[in-house]
Amino acid sequence: MLNTLVTLTLTLFISFAQAELFQAPITDTHWQVIESPLECILRQEIKGYGNAKFKHKSQGELQLIFSTKMYPSTQSNASFEIAQAPWQNSDERQKLISTPTLNNQTQFILNGHFAELALTHIQEGHFPAVRYRSQSASEDISVLLSTVHFRDSHMAFQQCIENLHPDVYNDVRKLTVYYGLEEYELSDSNKKALTRIADYVKVDDSIRRVDISGHTDSHGRKRLNIPLSEARVLTIKKFLVETCELPESLITTSYHREFKPAARNKTKQGRALNRRTEIEVLR
Repeated sequence: MLNTLVTLTLTLFISFAQAELFQAPITDTHWQVIESPLECILRQEIKGYGNAKFKHKSQGELQLIFSTKMYPSTQSNASFEIAQAPWQNSDERQKLISTPTLNNQTQFILNGHFAELALTHIQEGHFPAVRYRSQSASEDISVLLSTVHFRDSHMAFQQCIENLHPDVYNDVRKLTVYYGLEEYELSDSNKKALTRIADYVKVDDSIRRVDISGHTDSHGRKRLNIPLSEARVLTIKKFLVETCELPESLITTSYHREFKPAARNKTKQGRALNRRTEIEVLR
């Protein structure tokens, strides 16, 4: 999952300043893997503070997120660090990066390469940490992510990432199918694109409906264009329901004939753009 990581030029060692410290008890550390086809989370509760989690979405980058409701930050900086294991009796910390914080900020996030570095350090037995100033404490807040019981949960997290769905919402949000004169049948490429949409809709619980709207150009007789725009829509609906097995209740249809052109009907190219069916996936 991870690329080979190199040592950053900004890496240095700092002495651990006095701070209010939070971390999961060594004897009671739990990692929770939360899996879905679109997102994988590896989470640890930190008593008295909140939680920390690694998160990876489809087509996204790894993130490490420390979250709290009790210790929002002041407008200052958050320092992301790597601490030695407590049993190594060392107060030195390796600094990864500092990021600005806002007043009342409750999430502190490492993205991409820095999150990968933190994950690699956990595998090596070190403790990723964040340190910042809080409105709710007189001393710095320091939060450590424990390595205890990490290995088994990490394997499940990696497997989840490998199985993430290849598409994200914006990949399938809209599709336009174009037709030749008086045509309404679907080509193989159309079927492939529709199958891709249906496969995504099945794994995203936030999808509310799939809208299908049929259109024609302005040429041809009215008595032909009415059933033609309907046939274009119903052919797609039938494919999504019967072949792709989407629930019929999820699909809405409308027929507009030539009344909502995408281009001017005075040219051959414009008419070709108007002979279409539009599919939109809505959250």
